[in-house]
Amino acid sequence: MGCVVALLWASSSDVASAWRAPPLATVLAAQRGGKVADPAPATFEALEKQLREAEPARRRAAVRGLVRVGKPEAWRLVMDSLADTDSGVADEAQLALAALMDPKLRKELLGRSGLGAKDDLVAQRVAELLGRSKQALAGDELARLLGEHRGALARPLCWSVERLARDGRIAGATERLGAALLRSAGSSTDREASCAALVALAQLKDSHAERLALDALRASWPERRVAGLVALERLGSAQALATAIKLAADEDPRVRLAALDTLDALGSRASMAALVARLGLEQRLRLRWRIVDLLQSASGLKHRLDARPWKLWIETIPPDGVLRRPVPNKGAGDPNVSRTAFTALPLISDRVCYLFDFSGSMWTPLGDGRIPKDIVSDKLRAALEGLPPETEFNLIPFTNEPIPWSDKAQPATPKNLRAALEFFLACRERGRGNFLDAALLAASDPRIDTICVLTDGVPTGGTHSDMDLITPILVEHTRFRRVVVDSILVDAPPGAARRWAELSRLTGGRSIEVELKPAAEGAK
Repeated sequence: MGCVVALLWASSSDVASAWRAPPLATVLAAQRGGKVADPAPATFEALEKQLREAEPARRRAAVRGLVRVGKPEAWRLVMDSLADTDSGVADEAQLALAALMDPKLRKELLGRSGLGAKDDLVAQRVAELLGRSKQALAGDELARLLGEHRGALARPLCWSVERLARDGRIAGATERLGAALLRSAGSSTDREASCAALVALAQLKDSHAERLALDALRASWPERRVAGLVALERLGSAQALATAIKLAADEDPRVRLAALDTLDALGSRASMAALVARLGLEQRLRLRWRIVDLLQSASGLKHRLDARPWKLWIETIPPDGVLRRPVPNKGAGDPNVSRTAFTALPLISDRVCYLFDFSGSMWTPLGDGRIPKDIVSDKLRAALEGLPPETEFNLIPFTNEPIPWSDKAQPATPKNLRAALEFFLACRERGRGNFLDAALLAASDPRIDTICVLTDGVPTGGTHSDMDLITPILVEHTRFRRVVVDSILVDAPPGAARRWAELSRLTGGRSIEVELKPAAEGAK
């Protein structure tokens, strides 16, 4: 059985309605009490000079200015910025290059200076940004790229093909592309790439996709079964419903979670009835609450874990056709963000990894002189003391690098709980906040199904620090071994809070905002 663990906090701040967060330079300057970087100069020469300045915020502003210039020489400097040592600058370039239209420059991007670069991270960035392309790419060109670039680039390239196919941005014939994906999907040497290729093949509506997806359902490794299920749903296969119902009882809870989401995506009376039936059978509390979340979203009702009122709702759904979902109440705000005066984030899992952002804000004294890290230590102590012994857990503070307490989840024995808390109390690392690598490390543990991260909401380190990249990359990397992300945001900027809420929503988790108030005020 799952368990409920609550971290209690002081009152949360309101969340602004704007989705687009302010530029990172603005956010960081506000946090540090400094001034925002000056607007980028208008001339190419001034921008080229600014791109060599020491301050990353200035270089990032220069990238934005070069995009506005729009000339070939300006775009080449944006390409060069993919190799910038600061992830914020390189992320800005990566997001901007998706709008590149010039065929000659696009050829350069796909050549030695981009996809074929010796810098592996630059190549990875180009492989990812192809899926964001504003312009259609030829199917034969994509097939060539898949044939030439294997290894670490295979998965992001397949993901890009999937997104291009979804958005109708593949031009010309797709036979060669389908054949290239089929070879990758049948590979036994690179499991992750084969799963991504299978889903891309299904998104392409290739004639071989359904057979391969059905074969995948018999695989011994759970990620392959999830990929087969996702492929059937993408194909609109008649087998999708029966498969999802079957996998909702799979021995692996991650496969069951994927099956629940597929039943929701199908959106029929039969699939909703299967969700309700599973609510009465599912033993893991994390998954039972996921069913409730899906049913509430589909119906607009607020019933909870009792299956009986949900069965009555099923009777109101037309026997045929797709479920008509209610229009969200725009006045209610984002349901993934808590706004209560004293709030708790229930961690409804017995396989949880806590991530702690040890960047600068964790060490900045509050008005009463207390250090946020010491406050968090008290909250962590209370949370760990509440863990039932059947729980498995891990702690990963992170700065520039993840700092795991253990290399894998450990049972919540008194000895382990004491050791974990002592580790956390002794940890004094500081640096930039590399959330993505810490999350990927946590998700690599097959025992973990929930990540709970405490952060100020503004990643600043690692390979990526822009949430517009972190969110889809993390969701894609965990979609075949499903991991839920819950987040606790401490004094986060409004735009950042919205983005974290989106990450939690996409993974089936929850996000809350909190303030660390001075002790006297918090006691009122």
